[in-house]
Amino acid sequence: MLDCSTRRRLREKKRAYRGAAAVEFALIAPLFLLLLAGVIEFGQAFRIEHMLSMATRRAARSAIVTGSTSADVSQKAKAWISQTLNVAETDVTVEIFLNQNANIDLSEGEEGDEISVTISIPYSKAGAGFYANMMSNSILSSSCILEHE
Repeated sequence: MLDCSTRRRLREKKRAYRGAAAVEFALIAPLFLLLLAGVIEFGQAFRIEHMLSMATRRAARSAIVTGSTSADVSQKAKAWISQTLNVAETDVTVEIFLNQNANIDLSEGEEGDEISVTISIPYSKAGAGFYANMMSNSILSSSCILEHE
């Protein structure tokens, strides 16, 4: 059996450890929360980049078909990105090149010509959260190159 003085010392030690745990938590919690926010934001940026990649592949596949026009492909890509990422179509930039020339319409393309589609969007428009506001000048983009059929 423990006497009263021993019990009292054990209680005081427990209280001292509780205080130490609170101080340690106060020091570590902000760093942990900042790291957690960074992981979430990186995941969001990866999701947006994946959607851009899918949109460029879809746009390039529709661009290689005979009879397609640059305006149609651009409009389809903007509409798809706008719908999936919930952004305005005016925030989406679509560039279409036929044999590395931007001034030629796709209707002039022939079999074997190289068609390149690039879609860009500001991260601040598609992202949400603390880092999206900090990285307002960042542009996320994706490109796809296919041969005209």
